[in-house]
Amino acid sequence: MTTTTTARPSLDPTTLDLARGQAGALTTRQLLEAGHSEGALLELVAGGALAHPGRGLYLVPSLVGSQPLDRLRALAVGSFLLYPDAVLGGETALAAHGVTVWGSPMTRPTLFRPVRRAGGMAAVWVRPARGTAVDTPWGPATPVADALAQHAVDHGLTPGVVSADMALHTSAVTTAEVRAAVGVVSGHRHGSRAVAMLQHLDGARESVGESRTALAMALGGLDAEAQVVIHDTAGRFVARADFRVRGTKVLVEFDGRVKYASGDPAVLWEEKKREDRLRRLGYVVVRVTWADLERPGAVAAAVWRAVRGR
Repeated sequence: MTTTTTARPSLDPTTLDLARGQAGALTTRQLLEAGHSEGALLELVAGGALAHPGRGLYLVPSLVGSQPLDRLRALAVGSFLLYPDAVLGGETALAAHGVTVWGSPMTRPTLFRPVRRAGGMAAVWVRPARGTAVDTPWGPATPVADALAQHAVDHGLTPGVVSADMALHTSAVTTAEVRAAVGVVSGHRHGSRAVAMLQHLDGARESVGESRTALAMALGGLDAEAQVVIHDTAGRFVARADFRVRGTKVLVEFDGRVKYASGDPAVLWEEKKREDRLRRLGYVVVRVTWADLERPGAVAAAVWRAVRGR
């Protein structure tokens, strides 16, 4: 007795090439014009050759990376196929500019279009057009400063500070540009979030963890300076600390564990010697982990204990 297997439906090479040039995105119109019937599209989705994130838009999973940012880019490129007049905004614009985005969903692009009211479909969110547009690798987007202000309005203080710190650190924007953009949205609903963000920015911070640590301390009433170089009594370099509480010998280090990931004993030994040298100079080192950052009050409490010598 012989058995037969039915081949899984697949896209033809021409359609795949088209999708490859569009970050893995295809429109319904393109697929129909390429000879795929509506029934065939249903079969392709059921078989996994296509994904159907929203009306009029398809993705080829094999051409889209596995990371949320990959899918967001594919959806953004697909959005321009559907809406040629669109401009990327908010966190989507930041991602298009290469600015770090943390703490906000990256599930669908934010678009600005010449419409009266906000709305959209499952795959995209459309808002009334605002401001100017600049070119990015993903397509037209609002400038970095405008995107930062909108990001803070949409997602709050911490995500706003993280992205703004990274943009300042990489010189993608200036503080003056961010201040001007915040001024535009300050009177909007939730504009106070962007205003608050402006009070906590520091381009000296080098990572998401450092920005979150700094904000946890600031909200806990601590004044800390970033990237402090420590010398011994002879003027020799000892270490560069993530933070020092001003007017004290309390250092705060965000411990992301990246440098320990290899388990190399030499790395661990060097870190121990570094901390021993700091202690001999009278410094107290408080280490903050990702787990600590999920309890911001705990971060400030630990640093305050060190400041008070308890």
